[in-house]
Order: sequence, then C-alpha cells, then structure tokens
Amino acid sequence: MIATAADHTARAAADRHVLAIQDTTELNFSRHSGSKRGFGKVGNGVDIGLFVHPVVVVAADSGGILGLAEAITINRTRRVSRHRRKRPVNKKESQRWLDGLGAAGQVLSAARQVTMIADRECDFYAELIAPRADNVHLLIRAGQNRALLGGGRLFETADAFPTVACRTVDVPARPGGRPARKAELAVGFGSVSIARPHHQVPKDWPTSVQLRLVVARETNPPKGEKPIVWRLLTTHAIESLADAERIIAFYRRRWIIEQVFRTLKTQGFDIEESQVLDAETMTKLATATLIAAVRVMQLVMARDGSTGQRLSDALDRADEPLVEALIRKLEGATAKQKNPHPKGSLARFAWVVGRLGGWDGYAGHGYKPAGPKTMAYGLQRFDTIRHGWKLRQDLPDHA
Repeated sequence: MIATAADHTARAAADRHVLAIQDTTELNFSRHSGSKRGFGKVGNGVDIGLFVHPVVVVAADSGGILGLAEAITINRTRRVSRHRRKRPVNKKESQRWLDGLGAAGQVLSAARQVTMIADRECDFYAELIAPRADNVHLLIRAGQNRALLGGGRLFETADAFPTVACRTVDVPARPGGRPARKAELAVGFGSVSIARPHHQVPKDWPTSVQLRLVVARETNPPKGEKPIVWRLLTTHAIESLADAERIIAFYRRRWIIEQVFRTLKTQGFDIEESQVLDAETMTKLATATLIAAVRVMQLVMARDGSTGQRLSDALDRADEPLVEALIRKLEGATAKQKNPHPKGSLARFAWVVGRLGGWDGYAGHGYKPAGPKTMAYGLQRFDTIRHGWKLRQDLPDHA
C-alpha cells in the first residue's frame, strides 16, 4: 500500500520543490483494552496502542498535499533494558526519523528540491549529520540547548541574534488547547556550529555540523499564553530577511500533518474506535486509513482552488472523463450549483467528491464547505464508481 502511494507521490513531485513533513502520532486503544491482543504500550506507559509515523509530501509554493512518501508503524511490545544513550541509533525508535529522511530522498529523487521538515523530537545529532541526497535539505525545530563549537549554547546564541524585522502570522488553534490567534514575531537569523555530543557516540562522527538558524519569537503573547519561540535549524542558505521569512513559511506548513492526524482520528475516520482485535491487522488498517486521510485532506485544502493544483496530483489523467461525467450528473440548474472550477484542476475534482459525500454544492457567503467527514464518504463513493467505470472500459465492445 505504501509503495503504491509513494509511486504516485513521486510522479506528482517531479521537477517541483516539495516539503517532506514527518511526525509521529499515537493511536490509543485504551477504551478497548479488554478485547485487543498483541498491542504494546503508548506514551503514558499504561494504555495500549500503536504509533504511526508518516512522511507527508506538500508543494512548497502552495502548500497543496501531493501524497505520502513513507509510513512507519511502531508497536512497543518489548521493554527496553538499556539506557537510550548506550544503544546505537538503529536500536532506538528515533531511527524512524532517519528512515523518513532516507525515504524522502529515495521517493522524491525526481523532485527539483526537497525540504524535510520536522519538530523538536527530530532534533538529534545523527539526524543533523545523516547522509542526504543532493536535492534534500533539512528544516528542524531545535529542541535541545546544544553545545556549540568553541563554547556557548544554542539557545542563548539564538536569543542574542539581532531582530531584523517583526512579522504578524496566524497561529492555528490547538485541539483542546490554545485558541487561534495572530502573533507578532521578532525575526532574526545567523549561523551556528553545533558540537558533537559528549555522551557515547561513534568516534567517526564529525566533531561539529554547521547550520543556519532562524529565530522567530513572539513579542506580546496573550495573558496566560506561553509565547511562541521557533528556533529553526536548516541547511538552506540564509543570507537575507526574505530567506528567513521563507524558512518560517515552510515551517508553518507543518500544521498540515497535524490536520492529517485529526482526520485519521476524531475529525474523519475515528480509527481509535476500531473493533479490530489483533495488532498485525490493525497495523494494516492504520496504514490504509492513513493513506485515505492524506487523500481527504488533499481535497479539503484544494476545494476552494487556493492551492492551484492539477487533477493529476490526485488522479491519473485517464480518470478525467469520469470526473466530467459525474459533474454533468451532479450539477444543478442554477449558477450556484455549477462546478465553478476549471477543467483539469484538483478543486474541480474536490467539488465532485464533496457532492458525492452529501454536500449541497453551495460555498461561501455563510454556506459551509465540504469538511473531512463529507470528503471521506464522497471518496469512498467515488472509488466505488471508478472501479465500475474501469470494469466497463475493459469490457469487449460487443459485451
């Protein structure tokens, strides 16, 4: 399943600058612990479940989703007996970040450029020095106050960078946490040489790695809210304010993978309510559902045409006649019930899927657009229709 999804993503990413966003989410099955078998513990060490770690590929210019490059599932069934610093990287769960980086380079080899984006959990030395394909760059939010070559610490050095500009950005709401708000960020940038850690590491690792660092710090957070502080390590050249702003814009695309996770869970497929009993079958179901969640969010983000994506980012060109046939059937008599998007666009297809999912076709001016659950149901119907369409195309002329 992953290989098929990755093949499509590779074609969509060819000759483009793409963002390969990776992160981990927890699937918690504590509500069904009495019936499930073979599951390990999740983050709290008590409940049972799995961890899913995808690499979601996004167009750097528009933020439109192109697909999956990799998806790794972890089932913590074994108790770790040795301290993490005494285990090689390939014996730790952090290996998933290296595997995600390697998959991005391999699957996206035809991309013009790849920027691998990850949050603080990915900030470990092996990732910073890992071999990368020539077209792959790193963009990682610093999570550790690392020692620098020649003395000093990363956070203090970053905080001493002069502010070159202030910019206002929209901060999305966090489910069950902070509300959405606008934040004014003071922006600075510079270069740092991170020293090799002192604890047990291979002696052949380089003594330091030089990276560029962009800092964005909230200057006036709301009362009671923790200020935003982004310290962004990157292999991209940062020579101007425009370069720094571009890095911040790329990092802000990371919220897309959080939306995929929400669709996988409460906002779409409710996978944590699955009645599947054994871990091996659930791993397969989680992979299939993740692929579906990526497709759903691709359409949700493209539905208004703002990503400017082509239909080929989601479907083969041979499927376009089916899309047009469905449009003729689904359009209403009034102008507001017509598909407003140009032929060959992903937004035009998203309109079709929304209508198949039960959306009334109206958008804007107080009307609610098709959301993840509607798109999920519409995609299920479309895939069934497409299967029948292809069977009919394969029949002999005389049948």
